[in-house]
Amino acid sequence: MHYQGTRVPLSEKNPGFKSAGIPFRSRWGGGRAVAVKEKKERKIFSLSLMVPKDKPEVEPAGGVNSYSFYRPGVTPADVTPSFSKTENHWVTQAPSLKGAKWGGRAAAVMFLVLGLYWGKQRVTVALQDAAGLKLAKVIVQGAHYLTEDQVMKAVSLPLGQSMFKLDLEEAGQKVRKLEWVDRVFVERRLPSSILISVRERKPAALLDNGSLYGVDKEGRLLRPSAALLNEDLPLISGVRFPLEAVGTTQVAETVRPALEFFTFMETRDPVTARDVSEVNLSDPDSLKVTFINGTQATFNRVVSDKELKRMARVLSDLNEKGKKAGAMDFRYRDMVLVKTR
Repeated sequence: MHYQGTRVPLSEKNPGFKSAGIPFRSRWGGGRAVAVKEKKERKIFSLSLMVPKDKPEVEPAGGVNSYSFYRPGVTPADVTPSFSKTENHWVTQAPSLKGAKWGGRAAAVMFLVLGLYWGKQRVTVALQDAAGLKLAKVIVQGAHYLTEDQVMKAVSLPLGQSMFKLDLEEAGQKVRKLEWVDRVFVERRLPSSILISVRERKPAALLDNGSLYGVDKEGRLLRPSAALLNEDLPLISGVRFPLEAVGTTQVAETVRPALEFFTFMETRDPVTARDVSEVNLSDPDSLKVTFINGTQATFNRVVSDKELKRMARVLSDLNEKGKKAGAMDFRYRDMVLVKTR
């Protein structure tokens, strides 16, 4: 049917008009009317994809008149109904065991790894024992003020023990507790030896407290040693301390003036420094220094270059006169008290 006039029936103006299931399309077609119609058709097609063609009829589980409802707080969560496509009705579902299965697998893998590791350790120890890798000798190097017996007693490594069962870190910590030890290295020497290499602290002076103790530059008190008696070291006297101070720096502040004097003399006059025999600290305001030739010199607690120069002039003048100084006192600003012998 064709229309000749400008007036068009409402059925042809409406883009959604359908006749016998076939969308109507005006022959005038063109332009906006066709574009709008095509857009409508695309929209209908996209919506049809989201809606199933044959929607199944849902029948409640247990019969036509039987329904199952989920009531929060009443119905258990593990029996919440859901629709089954295979059975075509609502059924209750048991909780998922997927997480439990993965947990069980992880536990099994962990136990397997631990078992393999334990078995490897047992096999390794068995092979080591079969090879005869047992401790037969402990070697001590670097001990001078300490004796080998002192180091061996401190480390207490059992002979006959498997070489790979020995705790070298623990052994090193035991040796490091000895007062004379500065650093220690412990290493295996296969097939059957342990080497303990010790670096001892270096004493700067001797400290007289009834027995001769060592003192390093930090003021750490070191236990008496037979090797100290053969050392050419100056003596610090006039200081008393408890036995608990051994191995610590408790007396560091007390002996510091003497240690600083030794360092000062070694820097300014090394020759004279080697002639210092003793420094007495009984007077808190002065240093009483005794030299190898018996001469005594009294200084203030802090000695400067000025006192050393004055002492050098006095000794030179006495030497020219053929005299020897018995005692000298440098605590005064403009004069030196000298007693000859």
